Amino acid sequence: MGQARWPLLCVGAVLSGACSHFDEGRVLTAAQRPAVELSRTAGTRADALPQDWWSLYQDPQLDRLVNAALAHNRELAAAQANVQVLLGGLRGAAAGRWPTTRLGYGYRYGRDGDDQTLADATASHADSQFKHEAQWGLDYELDLWGRVAAGIVAARADAEAAQAARDLLRVSVAAQTTRAYLRVCALGARREVQQQSVALLQSSLDLTRRQQAAGVLTELDVSRQQSLLEQTRALLPWLQGQRQAALFELAVLSGQPPQHLDEQASHCQRLPSIARPLPVGDAWSLLQRRPDIRQAERQLFAARARIDTAKAELYPQVHFGAALESSAASFGAMGDSKALTFAIGPLISWRFPNREQAHARVEQAQASSEGALARFDSVVLEALRDTEQALALYAGERQQRAALARATAQSQRAYELARLSLDAGAVDGLELLDSQRTLVRQQAELAEADLRLLERQVALFRALGGGWQRVHTPRSLALHTGARP
Repeated sequence: MGQARWPLLCVGAVLSGACSHFDEGRVLTAAQRPAVELSRTAGTRADALPQDWWSLYQDPQLDRLVNAALAHNRELAAAQANVQVLLGGLRGAAAGRWPTTRLGYGYRYGRDGDDQTLADATASHADSQFKHEAQWGLDYELDLWGRVAAGIVAARADAEAAQAARDLLRVSVAAQTTRAYLRVCALGARREVQQQSVALLQSSLDLTRRQQAAGVLTELDVSRQQSLLEQTRALLPWLQGQRQAALFELAVLSGQPPQHLDEQASHCQRLPSIARPLPVGDAWSLLQRRPDIRQAERQLFAARARIDTAKAELYPQVHFGAALESSAASFGAMGDSKALTFAIGPLISWRFPNREQAHARVEQAQASSEGALARFDSVVLEALRDTEQALALYAGERQQRAALARATAQSQRAYELARLSLDAGAVDGLELLDSQRTLVRQQAELAEADLRLLERQVALFRALGGGWQRVHTPRSLALHTGARP
């Protein structure tokens, strides 16, 4: 790949900046910041996104639920186990830097080829006997072409990619838990609004019946009022079902059966909110923070390292070996010079002249690297797209919610005027019914807008990639290619 094409920083007109040589560091460096910026929308600010962004809602119950989910979620536990599997592979690859030794001891009865050769030379019979045998051997690969070092780099990059995948899941779990809790609270508040509407319509129905009894209104007015009341009341069971579903989701996200509902969360009927504009940071912080970008980056490094591993197969493998063996009829005689044999020296192996398989593996590794590079570029662009979309949708939802709030206030005022006019005899019951219907609908739409706005906030925080940073990096990932862990 070299300087011909460099991920992220050389992806056409979208991103720009200097390109540099590939090494075993990070693709994104402070000296190569992409020349892109996030859109600035109303309701956001450029401050850095906090690691525990859900704390911005200042709700202790939410903090408790998110921390419980991050600690006990079963999908996270599976992802952590996968990290440990790859860390074991990293340790195994790192062991290739060191000599392989073997030590053996045996005690057997019989005769070997040396005994038979001696018997033939002396025209005698080779008797079977008990023998003590011991072997010690050493084998060390001289990593002249970097095969072992590249294998370690690939294994470490694989482990770091798995850790990034786990961190990406942490972002998802934190966002899902926050969204489920906000839904519980918003649906509780929505149900309370609906109950208030039912109470309002019930009061109006009672008044209408009294006015019918006095001959002021007709039975048609009573039926219309009764119909609106029943329509409004019909939503209450649906809202309760939606709220229960959100509570079930909260339980499973925390690693509990659905029936283990959180008692404190089930009583939430106050809509959490963030008083200040949302902190979104900048594009550079986003690219550094998003775990999916880090995952794609480490997969790219692993693919590049496997090119070096494949290229090393084109050259001879050089091993240095040593062996010491002893065989004697008695244990005390194993140290005698006649019982000892040894060997020391290099061993060279080379698949030559047919190297087509090795060349094919190099081409496969290079193609895989190009694919990993393309995936990396795609992940970066998708991260920027996701964030821009989340910002735009949040801004639009925020404006819509403000407009609905103004409309609801006007509907409340219109209802109050219609009520006064009806008492004064200036309007009939149909005018009051229309104003009530409009008010109930506007209040329901405003409550739904509150929920959608909260969900847009969570979607924005999720796109920004916060919520995974509390994980402690395993010490095994600090392995270096030149020293033992």
